[in-house]
Amino acid sequence: MTAYNPVIVLIVNILRVFLLKKVMDIFLQAEDIENKLLKTALGIYCLLITIVYSIFQVSAVYEICNCLGMVSLTCFYQDVWKKRLWVSLMLFSLDMAGSLIVLFIFGQLAEFQQPAIQALLLLICVTAISHISYPDNGKEMAFDRKQTLLLIVIPAMSVMILSVLMIGNLEKMFALLICTCTLVINISVFYLYNVLLENYIHLRENDTYKQQTYAYQNQLEVITESQNNIRALRHDMKNHILALQALVQKSETKEAEDYLNSMWHFMANPQEYVATGNDTIDSLLNYKIQKANDVLDLVETQISIPEQLNLHSFDLNVVLGNLLDNAIEASMQTEDKQLRMKLKLDKGILFLNIRNSCRGIAEGKQNILETTKPDKVNHGIGLKNVQKIVEKYHGDMELLCEDGFMETDIMMYVKNL
Repeated sequence: MTAYNPVIVLIVNILRVFLLKKVMDIFLQAEDIENKLLKTALGIYCLLITIVYSIFQVSAVYEICNCLGMVSLTCFYQDVWKKRLWVSLMLFSLDMAGSLIVLFIFGQLAEFQQPAIQALLLLICVTAISHISYPDNGKEMAFDRKQTLLLIVIPAMSVMILSVLMIGNLEKMFALLICTCTLVINISVFYLYNVLLENYIHLRENDTYKQQTYAYQNQLEVITESQNNIRALRHDMKNHILALQALVQKSETKEAEDYLNSMWHFMANPQEYVATGNDTIDSLLNYKIQKANDVLDLVETQISIPEQLNLHSFDLNVVLGNLLDNAIEASMQTEDKQLRMKLKLDKGILFLNIRNSCRGIAEGKQNILETTKPDKVNHGIGLKNVQKIVEKYHGDMELLCEDGFMETDIMMYVKNL
């Protein structure tokens, strides 16, 4: 067995660890990572692998330590365990395949040649992976059972096959062919992941457009009804004025006031809960409030925002749409079935408060709540999207559960136009 200079191996491993981290950053969410802790973990991993490699080279001991190290590194990222497992297995299978390919071609090379060639092969793989065009919001994707099985089984089977090759005594050319095919297949999984990701985003966008279509359709009906009422009132306006003049001349103030109230109620549209002048926001809120009124016992709203905001309508719709959907669904599962919402702009700060009845949630301040639905691909990312938009406007979001009610407070800094 060839002895390697630990210093040379360490230098090569620094490049290798950098490549591994680059792939982890592509697929795993790193917003809440403590950089010092992660850098410390990377350093420890690099040193341990260097020591094990210098002593055992490519062997079962080295590969076991390498696999455990990669799994441990992914634990520093904020993501579901299934996705962390997939990423660590994929990286390990690529690294292991590269090590065996170099071993089968060159054997145990002297000095730094073998680890250097392994790092070069890993660099080629990481470059290919990095050039796949992953959508910016791809890290939000969660796996369902079928996708988990499809994506995790391939690297897991690859590791098993490569382990057999390393322990067994197969002919070198045949073993080399299997290792190469395994490497290519695992790189192809990243393309498969990209296809699944694009399909997931496409379905989510379609659902968003569907919601917007329903909202706009509802708003069109509201506007049409209001216009019909105004038209009918205008048609009889002459008669109304004559009737009011007669009441005023007779000093019948109470009757005149009742008459005006009747005209006001005639013009009012019970489906128009919000009329800020911002068509996009009005359509969404009218649609959601109407939906809430259909299924809840108590719905109260206080809306006070100008027609124009220095805030993208899409962003506000994501915040309002997700929070109201969650609040309505949670309230439906309670006996009280209550929902209250306040939205106002004051001195360049947008305040949103949603209070709804709920059950099955621990008392006190809450973090981003995970969905309880089995389909985590299409559910459970709403609050994360809300949090990102709140952070985009340098705001803050707080969730508090108390006495059977969930209260969501959001503050965003928005300058008036």
